[in-house]
Amino acid sequence: MINLRTFNEQDFERYMRESEPIVKVLPPRAWTDEIAYILKNGVTLSGATMPWQKTHNLIRFRPCEVTLWQGISGHGKSLMLGQVIAGFMNQNEPACIASFEMKPAMTYLRMLRQVAGCERPSIAFNERLLDWLDQDRMWIYDHQGSVAPEQVFAAIRYSAHELKVKHFVVDNIMKCVRNEDDYSGQKMFVDRVCALARENSIHIHLVHHVRKGQNEYDIPGKFDARGSGTIVDQVDQVMTVWRNKQKSDILAKEPENEKFKNEPDAALVVAKNRHGDWEGKISLWFHKDSLQYTPDNRCLPLTLIRELA
Repeated sequence: MINLRTFNEQDFERYMRESEPIVKVLPPRAWTDEIAYILKNGVTLSGATMPWQKTHNLIRFRPCEVTLWQGISGHGKSLMLGQVIAGFMNQNEPACIASFEMKPAMTYLRMLRQVAGCERPSIAFNERLLDWLDQDRMWIYDHQGSVAPEQVFAAIRYSAHELKVKHFVVDNIMKCVRNEDDYSGQKMFVDRVCALARENSIHIHLVHHVRKGQNEYDIPGKFDARGSGTIVDQVDQVMTVWRNKQKSDILAKEPENEKFKNEPDAALVVAKNRHGDWEGKISLWFHKDSLQYTPDNRCLPLTLIRELA
């Protein structure tokens, strides 16, 4: 079965106690190799890629960084991120998903459809995927509802140290900070997450909603994140997931409307890219049966995991 890890109580308590940031004061020579490499080769694009080839030279996901995935409720943030995480695992980068709004089995079943590329994967394919994931590739933190920040911090440390994961998903921030207007709590939570990413050489993905009242036909900006404005300030990358609801609304009434038929179904907007030069919009099309976002209007599901193709 898939790794639904119950943390060893003694180990977890130890990680709960380790709440203070690690202070590292070192001379510049400590980074001799990295400095020499950059001097010789320049700053190069590195890190894990998303499943869409057209994004590979635009945006990457490296250790020690934090990405905010924001968007309007119901626009597919978690669904798109699940597809991206499957792609990371295909690159030998294990992941742990902490979804506080969805049961673990449903988190897995959505990814199963995406990897299989169809609506109803066979029992045999399900077993193949489970066997593949059981090779320490995917973990799910089993908790629904509000959660204390200290528990999330402990889970991140435990996953990085004991499970050797490279990506940790927190879905979503508002389940970790009780009040929407607790700006100080949000700032402290994200600040601590950024410190944990650096200390544990892991990439942390934070899912977050934009402010209520947002016009669903307009793509939110990076300053539309719900709550404290410092959330966007602190993270390394901001990705806005947007569903083209105008297209779906119009085609529901006028199926042959040529103006909208070939428009993208969704957009992934890189609104902040601290360690890269590119920011902009990536157009995507949705394949309903597989729950996959695809790169063009042919809407063909991608092979997310090569070994299972």
